[in-house]
Amino acid sequence: MKIRKTGTKIKTFLFAALTLAVVTAVFLFFTNKYFFKVKNIEIDENEKYTYDEILKASGITPGVELYAVDAKQTEKNIRELLPYTKTVSVKRIPPSTVSINIETAAGLFGINLGGDYYIISDKFKILDKIKVIGRENAELEFSPPEGIITFDTDTIKKCYLGEKIEFFDNDIYNFLEEIVLLREGNEKAFSRINCIDVKNKFKVSMNYENKFIVNFGIFENISSKILNSFEIINRLPDYAEGIIDMTDDKAASFTYEENVFMLYKSD
Repeated sequence: MKIRKTGTKIKTFLFAALTLAVVTAVFLFFTNKYFFKVKNIEIDENEKYTYDEILKASGITPGVELYAVDAKQTEKNIRELLPYTKTVSVKRIPPSTVSINIETAAGLFGINLGGDYYIISDKFKILDKIKVIGRENAELEFSPPEGIITFDTDTIKKCYLGEKIEFFDNDIYNFLEEIVLLREGNEKAFSRINCIDVKNKFKVSMNYENKFIVNFGIFENISSKILNSFEIINRLPDYAEGIIDMTDDKAASFTYEENVFMLYKSD
């Protein structure tokens, strides 16, 4: 008698559990299908990308099921299509909101290559590509964006938008890393640098405000050399233009020279 009652209780329990599972599954199906729909897509706009640009890159469209939105895939889409992206966060907020937050990287270096000008971040990622050759009077018309230091080198191995630039000579990375670290705390002076030439790492030179050409020689101890060049320039009168020679262990020398920019371009 007890065995029969126990069996009945088990059957009742199993039936109740199955019924609950079915009801729960049906509830989740209909809530996902008709209730958890993406109605709001919150995007923090920034200096580089608009709301519409970020929305398009995300691949999310209003009306899709909230939990069908793959946050990791969405973040990957944004990183690939919007190269200035430094960090991106995608969150699903029930019942009907997706939040996208993007932090963009700032350009620091620029490189001329194959008729294009590439903007590079402090982490050496290619952020942008600007067409130079192909436009009328390109040489006279084009000037790099404000705050970008043009970097001349012949050791570029790989340069693709959205990827890290690669050099044949690994010493170039060390050189650029020194520049990045040195820039912190010296932003004002660095904003006046037009170009650093490292085509020959034994004859490194810098164009400062198209007024001074600073010849450093070998790029070892470049940080101290650049800081010293800033001090020298600050001591010179505002009208001064010329060449600063810091290529050996002797005291740095300055030579007045008119049309320094044209001299530098011709070299």
